[in-house]
Amino acid sequence: MGYEFSFGNVRLFAQGFANYLMNTKPSRAPRILVGYDTRHLSRKFAQEVAKIFSLNGIIALIPQRDAPMAAISLAITRNRLDGAVIFTASFNKPIFNGIKLLDRHGAPALPSLTSLVEKEIEAIADSYEFKPQYPNDSFIDRVSVRTPYIKHIEGNIDFETIRQSKKKIIVDNLFGASRDYLDFILNENEIQVDSIHNLPDASSGKVIPYCGPESLSELARMVVETRADIGLATDIDGDRFGIVDCRGRYIDSNMIIPPLVEYLISVRKMEGGIVKSISTTNNIRKVADYYSRRVFVTPVGFKYLAHMLALRKTFIAVESSNGAALRQSTLIKDGILFNLLVVEMLAHYRVNMDTLLKTFYSKFPRLYNKEVAVVKNGERSNKLASLLEREIVDLGGYPVKRTSLIDGVKYILNDSWLLLRESGTSNVIRIYSESPKLKQTNELIKIGRNLIE
Repeated sequence: MGYEFSFGNVRLFAQGFANYLMNTKPSRAPRILVGYDTRHLSRKFAQEVAKIFSLNGIIALIPQRDAPMAAISLAITRNRLDGAVIFTASFNKPIFNGIKLLDRHGAPALPSLTSLVEKEIEAIADSYEFKPQYPNDSFIDRVSVRTPYIKHIEGNIDFETIRQSKKKIIVDNLFGASRDYLDFILNENEIQVDSIHNLPDASSGKVIPYCGPESLSELARMVVETRADIGLATDIDGDRFGIVDCRGRYIDSNMIIPPLVEYLISVRKMEGGIVKSISTTNNIRKVADYYSRRVFVTPVGFKYLAHMLALRKTFIAVESSNGAALRQSTLIKDGILFNLLVVEMLAHYRVNMDTLLKTFYSKFPRLYNKEVAVVKNGERSNKLASLLEREIVDLGGYPVKRTSLIDGVKYILNDSWLLLRESGTSNVIRIYSESPKLKQTNELIKIGRNLIE
């Protein structure tokens, strides 16, 4: 913020995107939703983009306030818009901001689209000059995203079952765009809920706006102190979910998604296959095999999962970093929806998290999944690149059955795997492993680090 991400660069992006839209020779004025989260200046950036769109004859629709990603995605399809520009940097620290593009289906834009926009930006980078003295707001309008989204959620969750379970819930909004969404929905359906971090204060620097264990320590403490049944959280733009059980234990997505997938298949009777990223737990595959469902694997990045979710006969797409989507809902991660689905599942089975997981692992033995990140440098990148070209790699006595190059390099063993890949959003190389034993998982992580050190 204030360096690479500036008003000058945002205006340059807006004009480049406007040029792309107009070069597609639309039969009518393009209609683009311009959304934003609670980061410092996100609203101002959105207003600036809307002005430039309007100057170009592009209809810019702005929500009344910051909004979760899923609400914006739903608004695109409900209003038959041509896409959206959203100001958010997801789980990155408050000093950063960024821009996400959604296509006309409400899904994250694929590189085939974003590369065309980048070319338009590059073409005008040396010559573009913003002329604020010629304002034209005639193509700027408001759009309602909150009420339609809340009605949509209420049609997809069994609130009666949750209400009868009398579960006490605490919601951590993490100063983000989901405040007055997740907690409001629970309150409106007469479910006992308290909420924290309800102000749009993501620039304070006090909390990393990501619903991982390091950000949810206060939620965990409150759940234990108040004897709540569960803690729920969403990140700053609402697309990721976070779960804390009654003991204050953080439950990551690789633990909770497999039993949820089984619940959706066996209880909700959802039809179709499953999309998962290459780094996501194989316990999902165990469930899929048991119920004779196909599994489609994609690179890391929800744009790839959303594309596969739309393309194949599937009902769910899941990634390892607390993101998931249902095909019957929106083609984008929805932290609000999946928090509520987890609560519904617990209420349906009338159990706590411990009992749910023990029951699931008695049927599908647990796999231990771990991820670490190392800072990327020239030497490590070169060694990783060399691994992509080597057929045989010594994994310290672990025999490799086959290798996958979908995203980075993944070594698939008898009952475990090791994955190394360069992050697409951070200057790191990520190392993942999974096996039936925690000790073996840690050993594989160490072997992975040695391969690039």
